[in-house]
Amino acid sequence: MAEGLLGIGPVSGLTGLSERQIRYYESQGLIAPRRTPGRQRLYGPVEVARLQQIRKLLDEGHTLHAVRRALGQQRSALAAESDVRSRLLSGQALRSLYPVTNRAELERMISQHDEEEDDVD
Repeated sequence: MAEGLLGIGPVSGLTGLSERQIRYYESQGLIAPRRTPGRQRLYGPVEVARLQQIRKLLDEGHTLHAVRRALGQQRSALAAESDVRSRLLSGQALRSLYPVTNRAELERMISQHDEEEDDVD
């Protein structure tokens, strides 16, 4: 197991959540653990803290929908990061380390970069 990463059992003990709850929150996109080439879930400090935050919000009486909204801004970034990590761990080729989430913004940035290079020449 990679250094600093924990399997689902120890994470369950640290967070007070059942393994089933942890897998459910993953399926809902609230967390995105790393995966080994054998697909075993690995959790780092960020995922453990996020699970603790989810549990705290739920214990305070918030609905899962409210928790999802509260954490939603980070969800797409976590999913993209997890996909990159999974591909790297499994040896799959990546076209980019930064998955495109806003194509228009990416094209603007490329165009701006090309213009800056032209100014330097």
